Amino acid sequence: MAAGAGGRKPGSPRDAESEVWSRRVRDLVGSGPGNRLCFECGQRGVTYVDITLGSFVCTGCSGALRGLNPPHRVKSISMTTFTESEVLFLQSRGNEACRKVWLGSFDPRTSLLPDSRDPQKVKEFLQEKYEKKRWEGC
Repeated sequence: MAAGAGGRKPGSPRDAESEVWSRRVRDLVGSGPGNRLCFECGQRGVTYVDITLGSFVCTGCSGALRGLNPPHRVKSISMTTFTESEVLFLQSRGNEACRKVWLGSFDPRTSLLPDSRDPQKVKEFLQEKYEKKRWEGC
């Protein structure tokens, strides 16, 4: 039998364990309404997780997060495997918890979420949020 990735045989216990953790991440997306929308722009259909923060984001915002200083660690929900510690971190966070931390003083009456179709606006918003910590809460 041919060895799989990293010299393991396909179907090994390690592969089964990775699938369990990956399935738990997918379950987290559907576990609450907050995780179904991108934490950064509010767009439906999250496809990535921001491992740095513990939030769920869309494809466009995942790229913008990688371009920050320092870059955020972002992983695809469907194309990557997850470790137990990453899943536990995501379970303890999620978009609602991140909102309290990073948008704690954000007022939608005076500030607007960026239009997800405008990459420059998304980038500027993320810089305000993470590099300048403009709306940091508790």
